[in-house]
Amino acid sequence: MNTNKSLPSRYYLDPEIHEKEKSKILYTNWHYVGHVSQVANPGDYLTLQLGDESLIVIRGGDDVLRGFFNVCRHRAHILLEGKGNVKSITCPYHAWNYSRDGELRHAGNADKMIDFDKSEYCLSGFQVETICDFIFVNLDKNATPLNNQANGFEKDLRQRVPFLDRLKPLQYDTGRPFSINANWKIIVDNFLECYHCKKAHPAFVDLIDMDQYETKIYDIWSRQYAADANLENKAYKFDKHASVQDMCFWFLWPTTALGYLPGIEALFFSAILPDSVDKTTRFGHWLVANDTPLPDNFNNYMNNVLFIEDIDICESVQKGLGSKSYDQGPFMIDPNHSGISEIAVQHFHGLIKQSLGDIDGNV
Repeated sequence: MNTNKSLPSRYYLDPEIHEKEKSKILYTNWHYVGHVSQVANPGDYLTLQLGDESLIVIRGGDDVLRGFFNVCRHRAHILLEGKGNVKSITCPYHAWNYSRDGELRHAGNADKMIDFDKSEYCLSGFQVETICDFIFVNLDKNATPLNNQANGFEKDLRQRVPFLDRLKPLQYDTGRPFSINANWKIIVDNFLECYHCKKAHPAFVDLIDMDQYETKIYDIWSRQYAADANLENKAYKFDKHASVQDMCFWFLWPTTALGYLPGIEALFFSAILPDSVDKTTRFGHWLVANDTPLPDNFNNYMNNVLFIEDIDICESVQKGLGSKSYDQGPFMIDPNHSGISEIAVQHFHGLIKQSLGDIDGNV
């Protein structure tokens, strides 16, 4: 396949390729799920859906974060919903009871069964890791730790976000997840470049100094950065004395997007998770320093302007990919990897091809 062109349209449309992505990408890589403050106390838990898998992240009595498949080992009933705090995990179906570290503690009538070994029916687990108090999960028990894969990511984050250790979620469950009628890779493609910004996000390019916008790629992550912003702009106004005067976005393979914008010590952290071949949920939340609320004008621009513009773009692309007139398009990459370069999209597509291997002899 020509690396100077984007993935063929079938990668965004074919249910069989989507199934292969689940096994080769979704279930073998690290995904953002939340912040440690959301599961700060023993028994605190949160749940999430990753492809076909319902998952639990829970803090045990020993203060250790653990991840379990949210499925009873008896008849596969879902165990927990949403978020909350539990002393133990009891299945709503037959009342099998598990400790917060996943051990089966009680199964009705088990004492009358011959050779029933409770240790054989502990909850099935997966890997949990934290970076800068952000929680990531990986369903592959043999996966390399995230910090070893994403060389330099944590260091870069700490260097560029001096308020990082003062951050706490503004609101749990992020307010509202965005449901998008588009393949997950379209949302990632769109996040990874600002070639579209001048036309699609006029207020954003009025806010950010695009002449200083640059894109850098690393092993499994990338960064977009602009050193300065314009105080007088069409997006939102901010204090000229604000400690944050720049903008930075990061992408961490395969589904994590994060970043900050000028004017406020706040960071968004989100996951771009496929629901089906043409539907995606983007969830996450804003974290703020010192419990400072997000200004109304900032909130309005992000939620009611910028995000909506991007959703409309992605859903339109999904429709267009079904045209018989289109298959692939060129990557627009300038030598300086400026703000309008699509180098990070090319990098992302390379990781997709590397993960999926040969498809129809064309990768």
